[in-house]
Amino acid sequence: MLEIDKKFIFILQFLLSFLILFHPIEVHSVPFISEEKEISMGKGADVMITNRYGIYQDKELQLYVNKIGQKLVSQLSDKIFPNYYFRIVDSSDINAFALPGGYVYVTLGLMSLVNSESELAGVLGHEIGHIIFHHGAKQMVRSIGAQALAVGGAIASPKNAREWLTVSTAMFQQINMGYGREAEIESDEQGILNSKEAGYSPFGMSGFLKSLRRKEIMSGQSYHSFQASHPDTRDRIVKAGLLAERMNNGSAGDNNFRDRYLNKIRGLKYKGQKHSDDKKRHEAKYIDIYEVQKGDTFQSIALNELGDKRKDLDISVLNGRRESSQPKPGELLKIVRKGKFKKNKILHIKPGFQTESK
Repeated sequence: MLEIDKKFIFILQFLLSFLILFHPIEVHSVPFISEEKEISMGKGADVMITNRYGIYQDKELQLYVNKIGQKLVSQLSDKIFPNYYFRIVDSSDINAFALPGGYVYVTLGLMSLVNSESELAGVLGHEIGHIIFHHGAKQMVRSIGAQALAVGGAIASPKNAREWLTVSTAMFQQINMGYGREAEIESDEQGILNSKEAGYSPFGMSGFLKSLRRKEIMSGQSYHSFQASHPDTRDRIVKAGLLAERMNNGSAGDNNFRDRYLNKIRGLKYKGQKHSDDKKRHEAKYIDIYEVQKGDTFQSIALNELGDKRKDLDISVLNGRRESSQPKPGELLKIVRKGKFKKNKILHIKPGFQTESK
C-alpha cells in the first residue's frame, strides 16, 4: 500500500466505518462483510485515493494499463466482482495496491521501474489476487472483530466514535504493511498463473521482483510487498522463479513484450510529488528510450546521453540489469532526461518500434 498520513487515514476510516455500519450484514465467505459491501467500500475509498494522489493525466497510458488489467480479469474462472478498475496514480512512490471490490492502482514510480508488459501483468495479477481472495476484507475482520463485536450494536453511538476510529486506523496501518506471508505468496502465485493464462511470460513477476530488490538496495525505497511482515525478498523471488519454470515449458524469453511497453512509457514523468500535499519543488524529469549502438557501454551511454558517466549505475538499475552486465546493440534502454518531454522529438530506433515524428 502507499504510505498514507494519519489525517488521510482518519478521513478514509470514517468513510469506511460508515459504510460498514449502515449496510446490512449478510452471510458470506468473509464473515460480516458481503461482496456488495466490499464494492461500496472500494467505491468510497476510490474517491479519497483519487483526491489524495491524483490520476496521472495521460489518457493513452491509462487505457493501456486498463486494457492489460481487463485482459487478466477475463481469464479468471470466477471474477467475484462484476467490474474492475485499473488506474495510474500520480505518485513517485514505487507501489501498487488494491481496494476491496475491484480497484487496482499503480504509481508512476512503479511504472518507471517495470521493464516489460509481462512484468506489469504480473504486478496487476498480484493485486487482482488480493481482491479475489478478499485479503483486504479478511484483514478488516481480523483487525476489528474482537473489539468491534464487543461494542456490538452500540458502535454507532457518538460515545464510541473514538474507539472505532482507533480500531479502524490500526487496521489500515496493518493493511499498509501488507497482508502477511501467506496472503502475499498466494497473490504472487495468482499473478503468475493469471498472467500466463493471459498470454504473458510467467517470468514477468520474478523479473519485476528482482528489479525492485536492486532498486531497494540502492535507494532504500520500499514497496509494500517488501515490508517486515512479508516473506523474505529472496525467498519470494525464488518461489516466483520456480513456479514460473514449472509453467513455462521451455520458453523463458517469449511473450515479454518489452519493446511495446517501453514505447508506451516514453515521456513518462519521473520522480516528482508523492501526493497532492507534497509542495516540494521537484525538478522536471522524464523517461526516454535509447537504442544501444555498437560499442556502447552503460558508462558511454551515461556520458554521451546524460553528460555524466557516473550515471551508468542508475541506467543499469532502472533497466533491471546487473552492474557487471553490458547492453547489446539494438537493445532498448530507459534513461532519465531532465526537462519536459517533447512529443515531436525524433527517436532513432530499430524497425517496428513506433516513434513520434516532426
